[in-house]
Amino acid sequence: MESMTGYSFIEKSTEQFTFSIEIKTLNSKYLEVYTNIPKILKSEDDTITNVLKKSFERGKVECTIDIYDWVESRPVHIDSNILLKYYKEVQKSLARLKIPASFSVDALLQLDGVVHKERTILSKKSKTDIYNTLQRSIESAIKMRKKEGKSIKKDLELSLRVIENACHDIQKQAHTIVEYQFKRLKKSIESLLHSKVDENRIYTEIAILADKQDINEELSRLNDHISKFKEIMAQEGQMGRQLDFLAQEMFREINTIGSKSNNTLIAHKVVEVKNHIDKIREQCRNIV
Repeated sequence: MESMTGYSFIEKSTEQFTFSIEIKTLNSKYLEVYTNIPKILKSEDDTITNVLKKSFERGKVECTIDIYDWVESRPVHIDSNILLKYYKEVQKSLARLKIPASFSVDALLQLDGVVHKERTILSKKSKTDIYNTLQRSIESAIKMRKKEGKSIKKDLELSLRVIENACHDIQKQAHTIVEYQFKRLKKSIESLLHSKVDENRIYTEIAILADKQDINEELSRLNDHISKFKEIMAQEGQMGRQLDFLAQEMFREINTIGSKSNNTLIAHKVVEVKNHIDKIREQCRNIV
């Protein structure tokens, strides 16, 4: 079992620069991948996205890559032809305006087209370092997701045990309902008629009432859902949607049991089961 919540952060230095990779994963119905990378890596965006898609099955995945502390500076080229043209034009203007020629060449270097900074090229080694670190970061995030998954599984197993015990108590209590209804109905009729009544007739009426209030079928289906839930939990791969669906079905059955049963003890157990099913559904939404 794997949670959809994970995080990793790794910082590393290459021969060209220092960089960091941060991966955050959150719960989502589907697999959503978002990348935030510097311009120098834009050509690698599709490849990075595909690596992430192959590594995660479900959830919202956010990957941020930052590059900083460049070791090597970008090569600079001065266009002497353009610089000379600017210089001549400035000299002409100064002579025409009879202004003393006292300007700094620094001013000319700021003009458009004089200085060219060559585009930084990502070295093969730096690129390899980034992809290796990305893989390590993915593995770290998945490790955290699996650790969180183990914790969720323990909570789910605990809730299932509580539900199973409650169902067992409900089953035992259900067997006493018919006898209780018989005594209650007989007493009520005798108090109204002030005489003995035909027990066979009462049993017939109780049988009709008991059939309407029978919860054995719902309990059987609920136990089947619990068994299937455990079976899926023991498997690998995606299971969150399946578990959430089963939890919905479990809630449907216990809700029917609650509406059918006219018994205080059963009603209390129904509330307890509903609370734990709500917890299960909340946790299922964070399972891959």
